[in-house]
Amino acid sequence: MHVLFVTSEVAGLFKIGGLADVSDALPKALSELGVTVTVALPFYASIDIKGCTGVGELSVDYAGDRETVELFTYPIADRASVLLFRHHRLLDYHKAPIEETFAFFSKAVATFFMENAVAGNNPIDIVHCNDWHTAVVPTLIGESNKTLHGSGTVQSGGVKTVITIHNLMYQGVVDVCVIDHLGAPRGIFHIVKKGTKERVSLLRSGLECADVITTVSPAYAKEITLQKHRDSLGDVFARRKDKVVGILNGIDTRSWDPSRDASLAQTYNASAVFEGKTMMKRVLRQATGLPGGPVPVFGFVGRIEPRQKGIDLVMKAIGQFHPDGKYQIVILGTGEKHTETELANMVKQFPLSVAFVNGFNETLARKIYAGSDMFLVPSKFEPCGLTQMIAMRYGTVPVVRKTGGLADTVDDDKTGFVFTSYSPRSLVDAMKRAIHAWETPNVWKVIVHRGMEADFSWKRSAGLYVDLYKSLLG
Repeated sequence: MHVLFVTSEVAGLFKIGGLADVSDALPKALSELGVTVTVALPFYASIDIKGCTGVGELSVDYAGDRETVELFTYPIADRASVLLFRHHRLLDYHKAPIEETFAFFSKAVATFFMENAVAGNNPIDIVHCNDWHTAVVPTLIGESNKTLHGSGTVQSGGVKTVITIHNLMYQGVVDVCVIDHLGAPRGIFHIVKKGTKERVSLLRSGLECADVITTVSPAYAKEITLQKHRDSLGDVFARRKDKVVGILNGIDTRSWDPSRDASLAQTYNASAVFEGKTMMKRVLRQATGLPGGPVPVFGFVGRIEPRQKGIDLVMKAIGQFHPDGKYQIVILGTGEKHTETELANMVKQFPLSVAFVNGFNETLARKIYAGSDMFLVPSKFEPCGLTQMIAMRYGTVPVVRKTGGLADTVDDDKTGFVFTSYSPRSLVDAMKRAIHAWETPNVWKVIVHRGMEADFSWKRSAGLYVDLYKSLLG
């Protein structure tokens, strides 16, 4: 089986967010299960790798011009490699308008697929796209005909397509002229009119055309099919709910391993977790300027914005449940300027209890996972979430809101503490329950060990993807 895995980022080469981790770990896990995986990725200017090999060129028709795209390959596992697409349109991820960048990338990938299909070299069985950046690929290779007429085109007839939603908040909404740039007929897209402007969602095109829609947790799959989307997605999930599948993401257990994490001053395993975490708690406090003391430390690593990650709840909870003498909290992240300013002011108000590091530093993030007692993930919504899984692996007990993948991975009072309402009071109540358990050593030990024993490796998730691919291929 040969899978073309199409993505906008891959950890180790180029990373913006959690999709990069998935795009690195899942192809490797699939490779270990005997699947051949080609990961399609733009060759950004910031990618600096040795050992990549030029494998040819593509002629890509876009916006009335014929463009030449250079192809390079780079191995990442025995049966997995990255196929890099080099072109001046693809050098900068953030180049405005970003939707045009990935529309062009999608056209280049579709062109590569069709030329590969004609040549018959190493036939591709599955095209697996990720998020809005690559969602239009199934449409471009003729999948729309499957939806509209029940059968594929010559190009698409021998392939099945999957699109995975990692974050529904971003949909790649573009001016309708991008359809013309792609050389696709407008009739196969859902065009939304706002005043005099006509817009189209690249994500919706994939949701309408792919054989299967996957999300990154079972709970999130249920949530999106029940929600009414009054935006550019309309009723696509309601109409195609039988094609929506939730497969929980995993984490790279080789990278996230407290027993051999080079970022830690004291490594540890489950049998020595409390000795190791005592040392790392001291290191974390020293690194963030917090004093020692017999109080628990909460950690937060994520975007500093209220739309998803719940930092607004954290700040309101601190305001209602003053930390002095009760707990400490370390916050790492970057985001909206006014929220960063509010956090900086909160540090001034509680200098002995609150630490905020504005930016992102993976070494410090790992110290927070290892040195905290509890880890806050109070998300407004969370398709999957990786931080709560990483925290448990490091013996840090998550406090999460019951939504999406958080609901699938954390058992209340068993491996963590779960609250339902998106309110400061609910978060404070969960924090107080966590502190009470921390103050009861026999209870706390059981919770910590249960979390460390949970299996969040990619092997299980990759096996479910292989089963899905096989079911599509019959």
